[in-house]
Amino acid sequence: MSRRTLSIALFASLALNLFLIGAVAGGLVVGQRVRGDDRPPAGRGPPPLWRAADVLPPEQARAYREALRDQGRAAREEMHAVRAARLAAWRALGDEPFDAKAAKARLAGIRAEEAAARGRIEDGVVDFADRLSPADRAALARGLSAHRGGPPGERRER
Repeated sequence: MSRRTLSIALFASLALNLFLIGAVAGGLVVGQRVRGDDRPPAGRGPPPLWRAADVLPPEQARAYREALRDQGRAAREEMHAVRAARLAAWRALGDEPFDAKAAKARLAGIRAEEAAARGRIEDGVVDFADRLSPADRAALARGLSAHRGGPPGERRER
């Protein structure tokens, strides 16, 4: 076998192997989606504000989560508007004439709107805590301040 024939055969084998590997990987991904295996990654659960209710008595937990859900609906619309405004601000960076000072001011205003929306949710949690008994409020405080996640090896609070 000549050196040229060997090179062609080697290249064809490499191309065929890459094609087969891609086909198998694609088939696995498509198979998972068809079966509905869109589970969240391991270790991820509900957001910390939601999980904080786990320490409350069932009726209080239900009321807390209902209040959070209502606040979340209102905040969701605000956050969509904030994301749209931020996207528009990033797109405007390409406009001429470019004004860096105006772009920074626009982004600062967007950050303030986002912080205000998050603040309203936190204020709602405080308002809910104000209606709890001291023992339930202390339990909610522990639930809200419990450390979840963080760098590997870091000790978690109980």
